[in-house]
Amino acid sequence: MFFGTVRFEGVGGFPEKMVSKLLENGIVMRKITLSGSGISGECSPFSYYRVAKTARQNGVRLRAKKRSGLYFQLSRYKTRSGLYAGLLVFVMMISLMKTRVLDIDVTGDAPREQTLKILSECGIKEGAALSELNFSRAEQRLMLEIENCAWVDVSREGFRVKAEVRKGDEAPEVEGKNPRNITASRPARIVSMTVRKGKAAVTVGSGVNTGDLLVSGTVFDGRSKIMFVHSDAEIIGEFLETQEFFVPYSETVNLPNGSVKRFDSIIAGDDEYPLFFGEPFCENSVYSEETRLIFGANSPFKIKSRIYTEYVPKEITRSPDDVVKELRRQKTDFEENFYSEYKIVTCTEKFFPEKGGIRLIVDYTLQGDIANAVDIGLGEQSE
Repeated sequence: MFFGTVRFEGVGGFPEKMVSKLLENGIVMRKITLSGSGISGECSPFSYYRVAKTARQNGVRLRAKKRSGLYFQLSRYKTRSGLYAGLLVFVMMISLMKTRVLDIDVTGDAPREQTLKILSECGIKEGAALSELNFSRAEQRLMLEIENCAWVDVSREGFRVKAEVRKGDEAPEVEGKNPRNITASRPARIVSMTVRKGKAAVTVGSGVNTGDLLVSGTVFDGRSKIMFVHSDAEIIGEFLETQEFFVPYSETVNLPNGSVKRFDSIIAGDDEYPLFFGEPFCENSVYSEETRLIFGANSPFKIKSRIYTEYVPKEITRSPDDVVKELRRQKTDFEENFYSEYKIVTCTEKFFPEKGGIRLIVDYTLQGDIANAVDIGLGEQSE
């Protein structure tokens, strides 16, 4: 976040799922605070549209509150054409430089000097045109000329060529060979068991807590000797969960039906040239993208449009029947998102009218696989 931060706040939906999805996609955030059905935090201005898009997918109404940092300070100079003319020249110089090899990165356990010499003889060297590189020929030469060469990969990332050369016969890692136990991932009552390998430590109908041993990877071979095996089993447990939902009779919601702003860029191969000044960003709006071809289907040039549709606040009032319908819709969305891997045995709904709306409390009886594989450590084996 060196260039700046955007402070955001959101309400409604499933903020926990939103945060999990963003972390999976490598989006950096900080000062994340979850309170009730709300969320707040900070992110980079370059990541905000991804945060806003993920928020919409999870039903969270997001709003940018405070923007600060170098990125937003520089945006004050967006009316100075000379500054952007210089920037355009700089971008064109960078684009020209990206047509040539500027760096060669050699990794692995082969001799670096020998690898660079072979690459140079194949035309892969600093200053060479990227369009003329022959990676296949270089890989064949490396395989033939480097002693005991087992694996080669020559490729490029932007203007950098990466050559990875490994020697010797590396045995592939085979998953699932370590001895392990199977424990309970949550408190439950066992309703069925299918043990394919290992020794069952519980029976159908047993109640277990989190971490209890279900299948042991320590077995006897029939000759009073202990063996350690890779336990494999499917353990179906039954457990209870309670979820709570609330919908008010009246609230202000933001609907994406306001003014629309477009920011267009020309895409040429891996390069992007903006056709606008300033930042492609609008507060309180929903983000979408469009890409269309120009100069025919075989042309490498495209137009990419970043589209921001402004949110318009609207006060809505629901009848009791409408509130119940919205509660059931939220309940259905929750089940599809969080209970898709479970079997819902029973579901008891309890509606509690309150001053400002209706609260729904749902008691679930669920069935699902509660097996949790745990490797047997060296200390456990020695015991």
